[in-house]
Amino acid sequence: MSLIMKNIYNFLILVSIVAAIFALASCKKTNEDLIVGTWRCTSATLNPDDFTEAERVVALYTSAKYLFTAEKYFAVAHPTETSYGYYTIDGDKLGIVIRGSEEAIMAQINHLDSKNLTFTFSQEVYDEDENGEGRNIKTAVTLNLEKVKDAGKQ
Repeated sequence: MSLIMKNIYNFLILVSIVAAIFALASCKKTNEDLIVGTWRCTSATLNPDDFTEAERVVALYTSAKYLFTAEKYFAVAHPTETSYGYYTIDGDKLGIVIRGSEEAIMAQINHLDSKNLTFTFSQEVYDEDENGEGRNIKTAVTLNLEKVKDAGKQ
């Protein structure tokens, strides 16, 4: 009888281990997992968008590729230059620090899945009014990104 109980006990342990593996494998990925990879900007919107330099600012964002690594490094590659830094994620908040910048970019993640990322952040942009006078305009920038490849699979 002891041998039968031992076999039942071993069988139950095996079933528990298999169940745990399936449970862990089916867990929903976190924002930290989903953001890792290379993204291209499919569109950018500004609010307000009625200032002289708005078109140039949108073109700058939409011409870039964005890289987020599992080690929390960040890079944004524009056609003429690449900037590097690091990022943090806390729930639906994304923080990006670009080397050489004085302030972190604090963004709200609006949507993130394995293929698409949308986030919004505030930015001051330089503009000139109709009289040629320089001014700074605070605008909300929303970027829509599409994943092009996963980091580590490049």
